Amino acid sequence: ELIASLGGVQGWDKARQLQFDFVVVREGKEVGRISHAWDRYTGDERVSGTDKSGAPYLAILNVNTKKGSAWVNGKPAEGEEQEKLLKMAYGRFINDTYWLLAPWKIFDPGVHLAYAGEKPCPAGGVCDVLALSFDEVGLTPKDKYWIWVTRDGRKMVQWQYVLNGAQEEPTTVVWKDWEKFGGMSLSTDKEMVGKNTSIRFEKLSVSADRDDKLFQAP
Repeated sequence: ELIASLGGVQGWDKARQLQFDFVVVREGKEVGRISHAWDRYTGDERVSGTDKSGAPYLAILNVNTKKGSAWVNGKPAEGEEQEKLLKMAYGRFINDTYWLLAPWKIFDPGVHLAYAGEKPCPAGGVCDVLALSFDEVGLTPKDKYWIWVTRDGRKMVQWQYVLNGAQEEPTTVVWKDWEKFGGMSLSTDKEMVGKNTSIRFEKLSVSADRDDKLFQAP
């Protein structure tokens, strides 16, 4: 019912290319921006941003093989520098796409779903809570997530998570500003409760076609 409310399997299957900027906003100021283009059909991925020194970087890799090439300041990275950039880019892909697509990925191989009961939704009404745990999925399989889904309309309104098996209170994040992109419904703003921080998705597009230029070397 949740997947159907988001556009259904048909919407997911037709979404070949996703483009977006993953933007971190803290106390009203942008503190980080990573640009992505991903061909879901082939696994080709483009990641770009600026490093801590302010130098622009670009990585083009395949997320299935983890092989690719990278550039810093427009110049090819080689050896250890290239390996480091490709590893970073793959990590950004895993993290940033999950923040965008989590409700679409609840049936991925290695994901354990459990029913965690009903709770009052933040804005009223009843939510059913799905608990997610993982078998060697992604880079941090000890993470645990709880997805809150409204009983009326089956909309995802927030998630909670505890990372790396930590013994602590979960972080709560409200998933807001749902919009249609292609045949998919996606949340473009995630607000961390009590942390004055949000994750925003800008320049977001979903296409049934691939733009080859995005995955070509500069």
